[in-house]
Amino acid sequence: MRQTKPAFTLVEILIVVLLLGILAAIVIPNITSLPRIARESNLKENISKIRAHIQVYRNQHSSFPTAADLGDQLTRFTNFRGDTADARSTEYRYGPYIEQMPANPISRLATIRAAGAPDEALPPGDADGGWWYNETTGRFYADLLDAHVDDQGEQYNHY
Repeated sequence: MRQTKPAFTLVEILIVVLLLGILAAIVIPNITSLPRIARESNLKENISKIRAHIQVYRNQHSSFPTAADLGDQLTRFTNFRGDTADARSTEYRYGPYIEQMPANPISRLATIRAAGAPDEALPPGDADGGWWYNETTGRFYADLLDAHVDDQGEQYNHY
C-alpha cells in the first residue's frame, strides 16, 4: 500500500493566490498615493504657517514684509522699518519668525515671485516655482501651474 504525503491541492493554491491578488489590488493604490497626500499636507501646513507669520510681522511693523526681502525679514531679526540683522539688539528686537524659508514641497523650490499689481489676488498659474507673494495685500500662495490639483479638483496654487 502506498502512503501519500500531505500536500496542498492545485485548487487550494489558486485560491490563496487569488486572495493575495485581491488584497494587493486593495492595498497598493492606498500606499502609492501616500507621498502625494504627504506633499499636499506639507504644502497646506507651510502656507498656513507663513501666512500667520506674515500677519505677526504686519502687526509688529505696521506693514507687510517686502517681496524682495520676505525670506530675510521672516528669518532674521528686524527693526521697525524692516531692516534686518543677524543678532538681536535694542533696535533689532523683532523676529525671527521662522528658522528658514521652506521649499514648496511640490516644486521643491523656495523662490519667491512677487505680484505684479496690488489687486492681484491669486498667482497666475503659469509657472512651477516656489512661492507667490503680494506685498501690498500680504497674500501668500504656492507658485504652481494650474494643472496641479488635489483629489477634489482644487488647485494647489489656490490653497
